[in-house]
Amino acid sequence: MPSFLFKTFLFLLPIFVSFFIFSGCAKTQEQKELKSTDNNVSIRIEGAVYPLEKQDIISAVSGYVKDVYVKNGDKVKDGDIIYSLDKELINLDIENKKMEISSLEQIKEHALKKTTVDGSVPAINLAAIELRKIAFLRSKGYLNKFEENTYKKNYINALFSNNQNNNTDNFEKIKNLNKQIMSSKIDLKKLEYKLKHADAYARIDGFISGLHLSKRESIGTNRKVCSVVNLDKVLIKAGFSTGLLPFIYKGENVDINFVTTPPYSTSAIISQVNPIVNAAFGRMTIEAIVPNKSYLLQEGTRALVTIPLSKKGQDRVKKYFLNNNRDTTLEVKSKI
Repeated sequence: MPSFLFKTFLFLLPIFVSFFIFSGCAKTQEQKELKSTDNNVSIRIEGAVYPLEKQDIISAVSGYVKDVYVKNGDKVKDGDIIYSLDKELINLDIENKKMEISSLEQIKEHALKKTTVDGSVPAINLAAIELRKIAFLRSKGYLNKFEENTYKKNYINALFSNNQNNNTDNFEKIKNLNKQIMSSKIDLKKLEYKLKHADAYARIDGFISGLHLSKRESIGTNRKVCSVVNLDKVLIKAGFSTGLLPFIYKGENVDINFVTTPPYSTSAIISQVNPIVNAAFGRMTIEAIVPNKSYLLQEGTRALVTIPLSKKGQDRVKKYFLNNNRDTTLEVKSKI
């Protein structure tokens, strides 16, 4: 009999062990982000450091680099020049385009002033000769007035027909010239824009980072040349599970421990609670701004953020997530 009980115990032992292991691990994400010390519960979440300000220097126009005025690590101020392109060819293209527009406008002016009557057209000449001949015969009494008027009508019709043809041709010519002038003026505007943006400037105070550019290098449009990063103050972002949103408030004081050498800790105030899930974190986030005078905090530095709870908040958290137990420190995992 004892042998039977022993065998039964051995059979059930793995089941009991599995039950206790999995029941202990099957915690919600909210439970994993709670810390219990001396029965005082607080929210503890992971985050990272981001620059408070960051400007990517993107090339607005293409060209050849004439000068690069900075190098990685240099501190620049708003308005400092980063690099400049060679403007000689741009200025030459602008002058040529202006001359082209002036020439087209002169041709257009001449076309507008051009007479619509061309006396060299044979039909008009013939009609005029015939009319003079008829007028001579009429003066001698060989023809009556009706016959003379018929030749007058022929002359007038020939003249009108020639005027119509000339006006049509002239109108089409002026229309085409207007199109050419408009196109050239657009080209001129593009060249002036290129000249204006041939120099790149910093728009914030900060440090140069990720610069890869040299003199005489050909550069295309929309190329990221470098970044200007302001690290005088840094932004801390930390992610929390959606179920903890009712317990986190803007303006709350939090404790932050950074993973740095030497270790560094500080306090800050929550400046923003973002209820929309952040793609990078896979959850909602809080934000806090921290001074960084020693520049110990760099972009990507990890941080552990502890958010204290009021007595009422602790009671609610225990009820919803901890079932009023007194667990020790619970594991915290981050998706960043």
